[in-house]
Amino acid sequence: MENYYAFDENIQKEEWMEFATTPGVKTHFLGSWAWGEVQTTRGWIPYHVGVRESEGGSLIATALVLKKPLYAGYSYFYIPRGFTMDWSNRELLAFITKSIADFGKKHKAVFFKTDPDIKLRTLDIDGKTIDGEENTSLVQYLKAIGYKAKPLYNFFEGEQPRFTFRISTIDGAEETEARYAKIVKRRLRQAAENDIQIVEGSSSDMDEFVRLMKMTETRQGFYSHQGDFYQHFYDKLSEYDMANLYFAKLDIPKVKARLNDEQAKLTAELKSLEGDPGKKAEGKRKETEKNLVAVQGQIESLASEPDEVVTISAYLTANYIDKTWTLYGGNDMHYGRFYGNYAMFDHCIKAACERGNRFMDAFGTVGKTGVDLQLDGIHDFKRHWGGEYTEFIGEYDYIINKTMYTVYNKLIPIYRKMKLRKLKKDDEK
Repeated sequence: MENYYAFDENIQKEEWMEFATTPGVKTHFLGSWAWGEVQTTRGWIPYHVGVRESEGGSLIATALVLKKPLYAGYSYFYIPRGFTMDWSNRELLAFITKSIADFGKKHKAVFFKTDPDIKLRTLDIDGKTIDGEENTSLVQYLKAIGYKAKPLYNFFEGEQPRFTFRISTIDGAEETEARYAKIVKRRLRQAAENDIQIVEGSSSDMDEFVRLMKMTETRQGFYSHQGDFYQHFYDKLSEYDMANLYFAKLDIPKVKARLNDEQAKLTAELKSLEGDPGKKAEGKRKETEKNLVAVQGQIESLASEPDEVVTISAYLTANYIDKTWTLYGGNDMHYGRFYGNYAMFDHCIKAACERGNRFMDAFGTVGKTGVDLQLDGIHDFKRHWGGEYTEFIGEYDYIINKTMYTVYNKLIPIYRKMKLRKLKKDDEK
């Protein structure tokens, strides 16, 4: 059967995009045509290759191959989140692997890397293995046909997160919301009380998004991208109706007015209870006093705040075929007590429901807690939305030039550290 397959080194856009909607093929926005265009600004050269069922026949697999030039004419390939195909077809998997390796030789590629969007095993919410889908046999097959498995990582050491939470949205908003944890529902009620408004932004609002992203990066101690990357990302994906930019707004004058009204009502209620000797009245009096103190505290905390509408959270999402990913999020935690980030995340989930998507991917969490408090906080936030704790099979290298691969693995970590330092300095200017 393999002899009938035909490798195509130059698939055209229209056919490529149509194939991505084929039932049964594994798709990811990182394997989209649009993502290849985004990556051109980061020094990658995209190639759109695939396999046909026969010479001149229909497509049965595609791969976004990103080429990164190295020294002396060498390069390496990265195929983000694997091939778009039916992964149960082992013969096809072997054929496309060998074909891309041969294609790589023409480009002096040292190796190609991939990190398939394939679940390793089924986990419960606490990360324990339970009965369900598992793909250890696929891992063994990849090794058998020449892939080198990289060490499994628990944090964010790889090209893409190896763990995430995927929130099913196929059943609609009502059933999706029913799976939220109690703390999420409580925070959403509080956000609603503060009249948090979610608005959709456009390309002209990207500076505001970058401002919030940089605040989050500084607070959490990580570096993501230079500001112009987000602009290009949004503009390019928007051409394909794949991007949404959302902002959470807090109307401080409206919150102040609500709190003042609440204070007046509680004060009047407390006065009405004066002189009532009953135990029930005493209990009510104490509860009212407690609520009044809390409201007065909130009023005092807002005394120096500007009388204007402020942006307190922003999210940039990607949509592809029947899935959504929340990719980048920035929050001004000075206003964290108003829970705009909860209102924002809920909005992204509901938007995925409205699109009829299968799930919303929270795009990354850890595989091990108790090591980093910041990462634990992110993990706890994401785990409370009723999603499936998902572990992928990891990263794999297919070595094309063994000698240069050894050299690459010794030198590239040094190069990456130097480049990251330079990017940070450039971004701070």
